[in-house]
Amino acid sequence: MSLIKTPKEIVSLRKGGKLLGEVLHEASLAAVPGASLLDIEAVIAKAIADRGAKPSFLGFEDYPMTSCLSVNDELVHGLPRPVILKEGDILGIDAGLWFEGLCVDSAVTVAVGEIAPETQRLLDVTNQALHAGIKAIKPFRKVGAIGAAVQAVGEAANLGIVRVLTGHGVGHAVHEEPSVPNLAKAGDGILLRPGMVLAIEPMFTLGGADVVTDVDGWTIRTRDGSLSAQFEHTVVVTNRGAEILTARPLHQIR
Repeated sequence: MSLIKTPKEIVSLRKGGKLLGEVLHEASLAAVPGASLLDIEAVIAKAIADRGAKPSFLGFEDYPMTSCLSVNDELVHGLPRPVILKEGDILGIDAGLWFEGLCVDSAVTVAVGEIAPETQRLLDVTNQALHAGIKAIKPFRKVGAIGAAVQAVGEAANLGIVRVLTGHGVGHAVHEEPSVPNLAKAGDGILLRPGMVLAIEPMFTLGGADVVTDVDGWTIRTRDGSLSAQFEHTVVVTNRGAEILTARPLHQIR
């Protein structure tokens, strides 16, 4: 499997990324007090189907749902279930889709109603770290430059930086090489080359960095029960830096 996507493939990934940005926007608007996680799962499944795409998570390693929905101390891979969101919660929304035979992946953590200032800081800083990691991408730098940039933002804000989960390559498969850690030295890892497509996904907490897996076998939450956030974009390495493929409409970003 080639890590370098062709110009034709990048055109398709760009189309799919735009669609996924729209899907996540619709899902974020549905994350209101009183909504069930199953309601939001249904919104995502319909939004993907309405755009002529297919969900990439459904069936991947036997995952049974279209999206991952993670509440509060649940960091990633939360199973949609009949849980009702309440004022002050935060919700991680992670989804992927296949379009024209290629795969994109993106995630956002959103506030449910009004949230505490410290919780908002967690969301803001994690999103800032995502964009710092993307900005660090330059052709022929090492992949560790991404993790070093993410790490610097998290450490400056005194947030827990989850080490055991990483970003990854994407495009021909849901998960490809290389691994993109969120803690790294700038000189670590393989060279970034134009045409590589990566899912960059910082994961921070308001407490410690250790995580545990629930008995459902999927949901990963913080060991100490602290709130957690994940933000993710699929990007392509260009001749000058990186292009975000999964951006949500700027005037509609929540």
